[in-house]
Amino acid sequence: MARKRDEYRFTRCVAQLRPPFREETRHMTKTMLLLATMFALPTAATAGTLPAPDSRITLAAGACQTALPVFDGVVRKRPLAVQNEGSTTTFVTCGLSGKFGGSGPSTTILVALTNNSSGPATVNCTLVDGRSGISNPIYLPKSVTLSANMPIFEMIWTVADNEGARFTFPAISCSLPPGTGIKAVGQQFPAPAA
Repeated sequence: MARKRDEYRFTRCVAQLRPPFREETRHMTKTMLLLATMFALPTAATAGTLPAPDSRITLAAGACQTALPVFDGVVRKRPLAVQNEGSTTTFVTCGLSGKFGGSGPSTTILVALTNNSSGPATVNCTLVDGRSGISNPIYLPKSVTLSANMPIFEMIWTVADNEGARFTFPAISCSLPPGTGIKAVGQQFPAPAA
């Protein structure tokens, strides 16, 4: 009995040594860190310490998905590619960022393709640009035959493919034969005004 009493006293003493946990203190700390970061970033950008972004590359695992649930069983999302590991052609769609209510920000769109099969494979992709307000879309198809075991090939659309207009809300849909995949998608933006 005396031993239980001593253990109880010890536990009580240890509990008194710890500062009381306060949920509002933790939330206040998180809020202050968030605000400090928000105020510091614009200052750093205007001081010239952060470069203005002029291009963006996104790995396919984060930007692409199968076009229909029936393709989920044969398309594998790996860290470095979205790959067709089945025996039939599958369709994959990749979305890129747009700028709502603004003029088209992207001057170049690309999709990085790969072929891990032992034979050549033809990949067909269509760039769909929603234009301003995601209405009146345009469709710009392209096709390429990838040689066997080709590690990477960049299929590129520029403003020249789009009658001089920039891309506002771009997305890419590709038909991937067996063994082919998408490694990444990317955008290039116009150089910022000096």
